[in-house]
This record gives sequence, C-alpha cells and structure tokens, in this order.
Amino acid sequence: MNARARPWIGLCFKLMAALALIIAFVFFMRMQEEQSANDKLRNQGVVSRALVVDKAKDSLTTQHSGLRRRSSGYTTETDLWVLTVRHVPKSTVAYADYPAKVKESDLPTAPALTGDPMTDSAHQGIMWVSQEVYDAAKVGDMLTVVNTPWDSESPVLVTEVEAFDPSPFYPGIAVSLILSAVFAAIGWRRRWWHG
Repeated sequence: MNARARPWIGLCFKLMAALALIIAFVFFMRMQEEQSANDKLRNQGVVSRALVVDKAKDSLTTQHSGLRRRSSGYTTETDLWVLTVRHVPKSTVAYADYPAKVKESDLPTAPALTGDPMTDSAHQGIMWVSQEVYDAAKVGDMLTVVNTPWDSESPVLVTEVEAFDPSPFYPGIAVSLILSAVFAAIGWRRRWWHG
C-alpha cells in the first residue's frame, strides 16, 4: 500500500468511527426524549374519556437537498393519521389513580357542545395515532386518554403510555457503538496498513 495513502485511509476510518458514535448518541437522545415524555404523562398526566368527533388522513412532506450542485434533491411523504376528539384537559383524575382508584366508567367526559366556539374549543384535542388505531376508531367512539397541562390539546391514548417500551432503540445504539469501535480500532491500528 502506498505510504502516502495510509494516513488518509486511517483518517477515513476515524471519521467513520466518529460518525457511528454520533448516530449512537442520536438514538440514545431520541430514546431519552420519548422516555421523558412518557414519564411526564405517567407522573403529571390526567385521564379522561374522549369522544371521537372527526377522522382525517394527512401527510407530511419533507424536502431533502441534493448532494450535487445541480441536483434539486427529493421529497419524502409520511402519512399522518389524525383523530379530533372532545376530552377533559383539566380532569381531576390523575394517571396514577387510574384504574386502581377510579374506574373507566367514572372518568370525566367533555360537556355537550354549546355552539360557542371559544367555550367548545377548550375541550377539543388532536391525536396523531397509528394506522391501526385510526382504522379501528369510528366517529362517536369513546377513548381513554391522558394529557398534561402543557399538552392539553394533544391527548395520548392511555394504552400507548402503558405499553411504552424503549427496547426498540437498543439495537440501533448497540450496532452504532460496535461499528464505532471497529472503525476506531482499524483507524488507530496503523500497523494493519503496512505491507
């Protein structure tokens, strides 16, 4: 191997090691973010019954820039499944008390519509759900939801909070750390490039 090329090859592997480490960190931070949001719902959330009043499929379009100067890039479209509900954002039932102390049938529900947009909007919520939940839900259905004071307009299904599991992030973190270690070992073991 050309002696001049060895340092550059080693540098490339070091950079790939750093990149893999950054990816591992991104996976970890994403996991921490979701864990934190779930913990807030568990510790400070309130529970109520939500009436489904509308369903809508939406999409999120993301523009990606091209790698080359003349490339216009490309776009990706992500489907969004949205339920509009009426719930009780200031419910007095804490998440910790449901269902041990308060049964589902005793949870508060939103009052009937008054016709006053300001009054009625206080109980409106928007839920981004999975396609499975969207397909199963019908207008008029009642869902059990939880929200905190700072996300009162975006309630979450209690079942999603209960089922939260950070383990799907573990493989991404582990693979990224292993690749980082392998690339770093290759990059710093310059004697491997002799011969």
